[in-house]
Amino acid sequence: MPSRDVVQGGKAHAQGAGSGKKLQVAVHRELSTLSKFKATPFEADAKLNHSASIVKSDALEAGKSAAADYVLILDLGEFRNAAPMTFRSDFVTLQNGSLFRVSDGKEAWVLNSPIVLEKSNLGDHLILIDNLAKLVAESILR
Repeated sequence: MPSRDVVQGGKAHAQGAGSGKKLQVAVHRELSTLSKFKATPFEADAKLNHSASIVKSDALEAGKSAAADYVLILDLGEFRNAAPMTFRSDFVTLQNGSLFRVSDGKEAWVLNSPIVLEKSNLGDHLILIDNLAKLVAESILR
């Protein structure tokens, strides 16, 4: 499913645009690299997109339509892309995550608590999204 973009103060932020798509693509890449899963990215539409959290029932409905075995819902949370020389770190939060079996709606994997990754403020925060994708893929495959 499309992943929700990062937010600041709980609201969309211009620097966060595209971050959910980046996470979706990166998780797909990691799952394809680390396993024999045939992950199929769901294209965002008016109902299921990167600007809002996806409701389980909508995800399951979309999964059935796509003949998928599982649907993965991920929500990015708060982030900071600090200006250089402010001595503040960049960070990105993965707020929520669940993998549901489409056949019965049961949760096969869940993110038990938010994950916050942090780095120096050199460069931007987007590298942290790739790191989150690797953590998610490895956790699902365990």
